[in-house]
Amino acid sequence: MKLAVIGTGYVGLVTSSVFADFGNQVFGVDIDADKIKTLKSGKVPLYEPGLSDLLIRNQTSGRLEFTTNYYQAVSEADVVFICVGTPSNAKGEADLQYVFSASQSLAPHLKNGAVVVIKSTVPPGAHLKVKQIIDKVTQVKYFLASVPEFLREGSAIEDTLRPDRVVIGTNNRQAQKLLLDLHRPINGKRILTDIISAQLIKYTANAFLASKISFANEVARLCDAYGADVMQVMKGVGEDKRIGKAFLHPGIGYGGSCFPKDVKAILAFGRQQGVNLSVINGAHLTNQTQVDYVIAKINSYIPNLKAAKVGVLGLAFKGNTDDTRESRALLLIEALLAKGSKIYAYDPMAAEYVQKFYPQLKINYRSSWQDVAKDVEILIIATDWNEFKELSLDELGKVSNLKYIFDGRNILNPDSVKQAGFKYIGVGR
Repeated sequence: MKLAVIGTGYVGLVTSSVFADFGNQVFGVDIDADKIKTLKSGKVPLYEPGLSDLLIRNQTSGRLEFTTNYYQAVSEADVVFICVGTPSNAKGEADLQYVFSASQSLAPHLKNGAVVVIKSTVPPGAHLKVKQIIDKVTQVKYFLASVPEFLREGSAIEDTLRPDRVVIGTNNRQAQKLLLDLHRPINGKRILTDIISAQLIKYTANAFLASKISFANEVARLCDAYGADVMQVMKGVGEDKRIGKAFLHPGIGYGGSCFPKDVKAILAFGRQQGVNLSVINGAHLTNQTQVDYVIAKINSYIPNLKAAKVGVLGLAFKGNTDDTRESRALLLIEALLAKGSKIYAYDPMAAEYVQKFYPQLKINYRSSWQDVAKDVEILIIATDWNEFKELSLDELGKVSNLKYIFDGRNILNPDSVKQAGFKYIGVGR
């Protein structure tokens, strides 16, 4: 098939590269000429394992091209994916200006029978506004659908190829059949539904996963109060098949491009309909206070954080990505700086980005965890990079005189840390 993918951000690049790899002819479209120039040169402006090789392979084969020209991309496309961002506005609502702008730009160029797929995360009913925008311009027959993405940064290609499910929301059988054919090479159960239900599936999934994380963090606070080990508690709970193990992992809170904005968005459109989403709101409030809880716990071990030398390992919101959006690590650093601490930090991928776009954070950047450790009295693990999971405690003891290790992701063995001569501090441990 011939496809157009509007938006060359995270979702757009993964979508266009994977479908091109299946043998489709794909155009990636973006209004950012500099980004298109970068992509044409074979460079990926974000870090995602395996994506660079996939993109280069399909550009070389001629199956994947990038352009700023909507006519070139859309006029022959059987399916047009809208993959632009929907960030939060000041009220916590999803900002749909990019979705509507993309709809207006693609509308004049649609061919008869094309399917316009909203892959961007949008509130239920947003497709009705998209339809109004397109209908004002085009005279051809087209179909609307919603096919939400469920990608995890750091494993997005695997998640695209082998998802648990593929949700196809459309009110038209012809569009449904076309999208089923397009997704044939992809594994996973097919969920066929209407458009609004598909849109709500996406928000509900993210809200539920965020709630599991906040639930684990609340139980961790209880474990701290009673001297229990939250990791043992969560292991016992997660073995129940009705609950499951995934996302029951306490730490410094959730961040990233999806959970924070989607939780705020579902709360916002719930309020608009007069629906009180108290459970989801509770998850949001717990996450908002988790960094404060962590700071207070650190403060109980180091009463005078003013002028304390603090090492932070990790700046990205999670391991295997350079994404710092809503990163709890950066919020933690902000809170420590406000208390007068001196911060030394290292991240395998995100440091350069933070240095460039967060100049207000007075961080002493280091090129390795060893360089961080030699200068500090407490080392905080803020991101779950594999490099930090496999931290050599013997080497740490040789290069550093630090006293405390605060395991903000609960990825180290407390006994091993203590045997190495450090004081271990975890979340709920």
